[in-house]
Amino acid sequence: MPTDLEVDELLTDAQVRALLGVSRTTLWRLRREAGLPFGRVGRKYRYRKSEILQWVKDNRRRAEQLKLNF
Repeated sequence: MPTDLEVDELLTDAQVRALLGVSRTTLWRLRREAGLPFGRVGRKYRYRKSEILQWVKDNRRRAEQLKLNF
């Protein structure tokens, strides 16, 4: 049986920006100020797709305040 790690896709900055429809600066701000979940692999940021989607669901009201297009 596969574990969550095997099933869950790791996304790059560019993939998350495309998924959320935000700029590089906004993605940085979401990590720093809005609690966007991320991890680091070496010097690169990586994001679990399931965590990003859950974060979006949990933060819809905040997204409206930040004027994001989720």
